[in-house]
Amino acid sequence: MPQQTELADLVKSLVERVQALEDVRELHSLRAELPRRINDGHWDRVGELFSADAHLDYQHLGQAAGRPAIQEYFSSLPGLIQQDKPGSRLLVKQFVHGHDVQVSGDGATGVSFFEERVVFDDESAMVAGKFSDTYVREEGRWLFSRIELNLYWVLPHHEGLVRKIPSVTG
Repeated sequence: MPQQTELADLVKSLVERVQALEDVRELHSLRAELPRRINDGHWDRVGELFSADAHLDYQHLGQAAGRPAIQEYFSSLPGLIQQDKPGSRLLVKQFVHGHDVQVSGDGATGVSFFEERVVFDDESAMVAGKFSDTYVREEGRWLFSRIELNLYWVLPHHEGLVRKIPSVTG
């Protein structure tokens, strides 16, 4: 009889481990889908990735609470980015990497880092930072329940990451 118990425990453990791996994979897909929609110009579809009562905190770029407000925020974000360059064409490409998630039942947290290029007609900027996410599984689907943005820098591309070192006189 101990062999059946051991086998049942092993099967249960394997089922739990497979579910955890599937959850992590789905969360990686969710995290990748948000910049994919931005990169493809589907700003008006970003809100679909959020739970009904989600929160978004993009620091000085704005906050929003609830799926409709988050959808409105993302739909208007290109205009907000472009406000200093009215009339110019805008291109935004975001690249997310280093996504690390921790799953606990129907909730999860994640941290990822990003680089972004914002290009106008005659200039571009490099943006980098970190996303801290909270996720919730609703009706079998993982969604964002909170995103917090921590910007590291926004630099004109021509300046790059050069640190100006004061000259030393001898």
